[in-house]
Amino acid sequence: MTVTRWIFVLVSLMLGVLPIGRAAAEVAEFRVAMQYGIGYLPLAIMKQSQLIEKHLKVAGLNSKVVWSQLSSAQPMNDALLSGNLHIASGGSAPLLIIWGRTHGSLNVKAVAALASMPMYLVSNNPKVHSIKDLTDSDRISMAGAGQSIQTIILQMAAAREFGDANYNRFSTLYRNLSHPDGLAAFLSGKEITAYFSSPPFQYRALEHPGVRRILNSYDVTGGPATFLVAWATTRFRDENPKTFRAFVDAWREAETFINKDKRAAAELYVKESGDKSGVEGILKMLNDPEIRITMTPENIMKIYQFMNKVGTVKPKAGSWRDFFFPEVHNLPGS
Repeated sequence: MTVTRWIFVLVSLMLGVLPIGRAAAEVAEFRVAMQYGIGYLPLAIMKQSQLIEKHLKVAGLNSKVVWSQLSSAQPMNDALLSGNLHIASGGSAPLLIIWGRTHGSLNVKAVAALASMPMYLVSNNPKVHSIKDLTDSDRISMAGAGQSIQTIILQMAAAREFGDANYNRFSTLYRNLSHPDGLAAFLSGKEITAYFSSPPFQYRALEHPGVRRILNSYDVTGGPATFLVAWATTRFRDENPKTFRAFVDAWREAETFINKDKRAAAELYVKESGDKSGVEGILKMLNDPEIRITMTPENIMKIYQFMNKVGTVKPKAGSWRDFFFPEVHNLPGS
């Protein structure tokens, strides 16, 4: 190679023009994390059917897909920001919080919505029939308490019932437990008197005598709203375009499969999760018209607008597209 050619290569590398060597290589291990519950069904289907691997091969990649399961979004976000995780997943509220905190830096955004599902706050306290009846003697179990989507929904409900200044009036009642641990604590009849979770856990709680629903998240959001999403850093998307595209394509295939054959999807989910609801129980939930497995964001702007109003999320957003990557901008979100 001539001296002139060497100078050209070195200058090009410095400017980031030539995508050769390590700069061109995509991740050898693609790390994805999910939590508990049927809202993560698309990810469970991707894992069980190895759909990401399928689409990676189509893209000419032999990356290894590494899955992990965590109990809340906070450890996921810690791993994401440290570079130890590429795709995090959880409630729409944790997504909005990390989007706000990384706005203008790592620029974390959602890849797509996982599901729209109602969340029920249930109680076993015979004196409690609505959130107006909660007192300092009650204890509310929530996964990721303080930042979870359940937290934000309860804040929205409190603001509506008691005024904006009192949106956080129940914060001293929170107990931060994973959905499975929270259900066990709630059913033990000891400290926990209220339980705010998601399918399938909320339905299991309602099977027990004396347990009643005191709040439905859809009543707060005015209809179906995105419960769960998956997110990534803009840097990961930019540096790994083939891997990112393979993930989105696998996701679309999983969504299509679920909505075409819910029984087969339920079977794969039970195989993956070991869920005690069984195939028939999961199928019943998937056939519930209130539960939607869709990549389309629904009513997420209402959640953002509240969080922005009370200062939980600082940056301004004119549309839901501001915190989602372009791959889903063509969808009729809200």
